[in-house]
Amino acid sequence: MKRHFSFFFLILLSWKHNFGQQSNGRVNSLIAAENYFAAYTKDKGIREAFLKVSDESTILFKPSPLKAKEFFDKKSSIDRGKLDWTPVFAKISKSGDWGFTTGPYSYGTNISETTIYGQYLSVWQTNSKGVWKLALDLGMTHPKPLNEPNLNFVDPKNFRFFRQIAEARLKQREELILTTDKLFSNTLLDNQRLAYNTFFAEEGRLLFPGYEPIVGKTKINNFLSRQQIIVETMPAVANRALGSDLAYTYGKAQITRNNVLSQFNYVRVWESQEGFTWNILLEIYIPAGE
Repeated sequence: MKRHFSFFFLILLSWKHNFGQQSNGRVNSLIAAENYFAAYTKDKGIREAFLKVSDESTILFKPSPLKAKEFFDKKSSIDRGKLDWTPVFAKISKSGDWGFTTGPYSYGTNISETTIYGQYLSVWQTNSKGVWKLALDLGMTHPKPLNEPNLNFVDPKNFRFFRQIAEARLKQREELILTTDKLFSNTLLDNQRLAYNTFFAEEGRLLFPGYEPIVGKTKINNFLSRQQIIVETMPAVANRALGSDLAYTYGKAQITRNNVLSQFNYVRVWESQEGFTWNILLEIYIPAGE
């Protein structure tokens, strides 16, 4: 009887453990998964935490895109650094299976008194059991932040969507996002200000190395012009929520700044807004050689 009770208790404990990471169709479940991830990192370390929330398709930018398991299998030593982060902006798809969070992070070790600061982006997708799994993760660095971020956690305005499950149709949907990114990239070459005005959401945000988040397309255009930054991007991969309202793309970028050309990787998060127009909610760049 005791063995049966112990077995039942373990099953119940496992169910409660997974339930805390399951999607309930609302952004609060995504924030809960992110907070669980952060707490697990403090308890078990960076490697174990990332593997806990990853699956076979999880991509990390180190700095180029790499499968999470492959990356951690190659690491020769255990990272005992302290990694802290806080989600401040998050959205979830109306299908409840796809979402993203972003916010500030800090990293330090006992070996060095130096603390690294920056911004992260995590894209999440649910597995077949409805448990949130990390789909994509990357971060860029900047000096110690001076500004206090505003929290912005957003649920969909409605939950109505047309469910597509045919493999060919799903592929077409992703190709549409990739084509949109290519159109944005081509427009950048002709008229960078026009590209950002046309393809960016009004309150879209740019995460550019060395700077705190720049929010709003007018401020982004002014920042790029003031810093004499010229962007050229080459899209490679797209992924889209079943709800058809959120997606991401990533690829390589060449950025010219003060006549100096540097190589970067980028990720863009897209949202289908009014009139079924795809706009960029967030764009992040990281140096390709970092």
